[in-house]
Amino acid sequence: MRKTRKVSFGKIGIMFENKNVVNRVSVFRKIVRLRYEDGSSTAEHINAFQRLTNQTTSLEVPLDDKVLALLLLGSLPDSWEILVVTLGNAEPQGKHRTLEQVKSSLLNEEAHRKDREFISDSKTLVMKGDMN
Repeated sequence: MRKTRKVSFGKIGIMFENKNVVNRVSVFRKIVRLRYEDGSSTAEHINAFQRLTNQTTSLEVPLDDKVLALLLLGSLPDSWEILVVTLGNAEPQGKHRTLEQVKSSLLNEEAHRKDREFISDSKTLVMKGDMN
């Protein structure tokens, strides 16, 4: 009976480990495939990213803050390339941006883009008004 229990618990343990590996791979795939779409909410994108990274911690595979910052920057479309390059060039030598710094930069950039869009729309309205 004891031998049977050991074998059964051993098989359960292997099944649990395999499931854990599958879960880890699934979460990592979701993180790598996560993409921000222009015009959508940056805050929502950051929250989706954070939910996924929280899962890596609960699956006992915490990621380094520098890696998370790079993954978040990597989730941005080409239209955000200037920000990515600027952040990279502004890093002090030997230091990397933290995830919190990247999140803050993304939110600031979104606000800046919305301001530019508002100003552009306002100029268009003024120009149309001058034509009448």
